[in-house]
Amino acid sequence: MNFLKRKSSFSVFSVFATAFSVAALTIAALPSMTNSIASAAGKGLDVEVPFEINALKAPGLVAPYFLQDNHGVLVVSDQAGGVFSVTFGGKATQLASRSKIKNPAGVAVGPAGFGSYEGNVFVLATAGDIKAPCEVERIDKSGALSTFAKLPDAGAAATECRDLEFGAAGTPFAGKLYAATSGNATIYSIDSSGKASAFGTYNKPVVFELTTITFPPASDSKAANTMLVGMRAKGAGVSKVGRISMVGADGKMKDEVYLVGFIRPSGFAWAPSSFGSYGDELMIADTGKFASENNNERDGSVYRVEKGIARPFAAGLVDPTDMKFIGHKAVICDPAEKGRGQGAIVIISSLL
Repeated sequence: MNFLKRKSSFSVFSVFATAFSVAALTIAALPSMTNSIASAAGKGLDVEVPFEINALKAPGLVAPYFLQDNHGVLVVSDQAGGVFSVTFGGKATQLASRSKIKNPAGVAVGPAGFGSYEGNVFVLATAGDIKAPCEVERIDKSGALSTFAKLPDAGAAATECRDLEFGAAGTPFAGKLYAATSGNATIYSIDSSGKASAFGTYNKPVVFELTTITFPPASDSKAANTMLVGMRAKGAGVSKVGRISMVGADGKMKDEVYLVGFIRPSGFAWAPSSFGSYGDELMIADTGKFASENNNERDGSVYRVEKGIARPFAAGLVDPTDMKFIGHKAVICDPAEKGRGQGAIVIISSLL
């Protein structure tokens, strides 16, 4: 079904009532949402019934790239520059301007116990142009910006900034900030003093492109007390060689792979128990091919993992680059959702 033909949330419930058995459904934009796909190729956003998928309208935000939860409010980096605080009502407040942070990527919010930086926003960004080395910037509660950590070379310079995540509490990774840079296939560990060191470099047996970092719940017996890393072999000619790998507290990649069979796994998180019938399941956003490589085609997808098997859940995204669960909603950054360089925050929620 065509996303643009849906006018309001009322039509969602009408279709749901008459077509519960349909395997996938394109859902309307709510009044606070935007029918944001007119300029991009493809049929539009689709999600499995009984869920709805909407693109959030947030004026001022151009191409959302990475996000974090800050007590129910989104902290979002913009691929066009700048860092924003965004509400689910669509209000975007600038935390750092494009002139101050030109090329931001991963963002993180300081937890209690990380020095005196609780509630500060940390941003992985380049100090200059897009090809410059990455460093970690800090935005304090007053809005002041400063450099928190510089990332040392690890065989090569720390370029192509990706994700930034605090280690999960109660795991061997707690108390540290972790930064992923794809240019040298390295994850860095950063302490509360701002000292950064290479945690692990993943260039063997091939050089890997890194995408995102996630920490599994303790209930995941396969990956408990590990770090999960999205990656893809650089230059791979085969499409679905993307994987989620397990990295131990020593920084070494496990021989056993957590999941394989993606193009570019770019954001993954466990759904809350309130997420319809798929509560507590792992959800994975797959970027697919970049919009610049395939004429903005909608090959970005979201999968759910059931009994170790990834099953299609939502489709029609262009370049999903990050996904988190915030409250009862899956929140996805897609910096090309309206076409290359023009994106949206996409939200999936249960109708039950």
